[in-house]
Amino acid sequence: MDATDGTNPRAPKREDNVTDQAAGQHATIEGFRDWMAVILMLSGGVMLGLVVSAMSSVAQQASIYFAKSGDGDLVAQMIVTVPSIGVIIGGPLSGWAIARTGTKNFMLAMLAVFGVAGSAGLYLESATVLMVSRFVLGLATAGIVTSMITMISEHFTAEARSRIFGFQSATGAAAGVLTIFIAGQLGQAYGWRAPFALYLLALVVLVFGIFYLPKTKPVARPVEQAKAPADWKQLIALWPLYLLILPMFVAVYMPNIQVQFLLRDDGITGPSAQSYVILTGAFTVAVAALCYGPISRRFSGPQILMACFVFQGLGITLMGGLSHGAVPIALGCGILGIGTGIANPLISDLLVARTTPDMRSRAIGLSYTARYSGDFINPLIMRPLAIAMGLHSAFLVAGGAFLAGVVVAVLWRQSLRKTAEA
Repeated sequence: MDATDGTNPRAPKREDNVTDQAAGQHATIEGFRDWMAVILMLSGGVMLGLVVSAMSSVAQQASIYFAKSGDGDLVAQMIVTVPSIGVIIGGPLSGWAIARTGTKNFMLAMLAVFGVAGSAGLYLESATVLMVSRFVLGLATAGIVTSMITMISEHFTAEARSRIFGFQSATGAAAGVLTIFIAGQLGQAYGWRAPFALYLLALVVLVFGIFYLPKTKPVARPVEQAKAPADWKQLIALWPLYLLILPMFVAVYMPNIQVQFLLRDDGITGPSAQSYVILTGAFTVAVAALCYGPISRRFSGPQILMACFVFQGLGITLMGGLSHGAVPIALGCGILGIGTGIANPLISDLLVARTTPDMRSRAIGLSYTARYSGDFINPLIMRPLAIAMGLHSAFLVAGGAFLAGVVVAVLWRQSLRKTAEA
């Protein structure tokens, strides 16, 4: 099992590093153009942070606006999460398209779509049409982040990639912090539509990307080689990791999807006040992501994954705990964010280390399908629980399930170890 085989994820990458250097990839970042290219590659994390964070602070305002058409809470939550459907579908399609069009060409096209579809909320009135635009935004997001990680793997050696993946997650989290704060201020001053203007940033990145992103060519492969079973076996062998990503990302999006409603239940209704609580988690995501490099050198992949689930379970449990109010919820967001910050670069690292260059874009695309499947099903799990027992109790149940899963996993691994030693 790749995700839980007890080996340090760094081990296979030492071999990759020799191959990468022979292929002319960069071990360091030198010169203005290199730095501009890296900044633009990291912008994929910014776009990813914008997708949900731009709406998280104004979801309650949107729910009031759409209450006349039915369950305003559910409509608002679905507007936040509908891009996940686009990412789920767009993930594998992006991997296929990158192999045929080239990484740079595809990324530039998706940046244009992202800017247009994302900003459509500034003027669309219908909830249905708005959801369609959010779906297209999700497709573009899948293309951008898949292109970004593929481009990093194409142009940097293993050691450089590990650092950049950590920077990428930290950049996305920092963008989430700023987006939550700015969106909260915009929402309070100008209404719930104002944060949609933030998506126009993609068009600025597009202009600079035309000049500074490195050129890439489509992967030229014979038809019989493209259909080789050994290639697809790489993706099949990754199923344990994809399976673990699902619950992990149900937890990752708790702050952006559910926390504003938890705060509302505690009497904290202002978008600005809610944004301060939510950004606590985004801050710890950034700090933890920056620490990923040293952490990955000291601990194995299974140990890091286990720690991620522990932090997530503790954070969710604390948010739903007996002590209500902004402080315990903010603290819970912060603890959950530690697990999220480590998980994001770890997933990218494991995927790149375990796939050949021609299959990496497909593996990365599928990982975003798994990540955003967790995001999409979050309200479908939490909403029924909240109706049945209240939102605080729903958080306690979800957090307890995570911690129970960790205990079961530890006991299972110990039993396997004893069986092997017998």
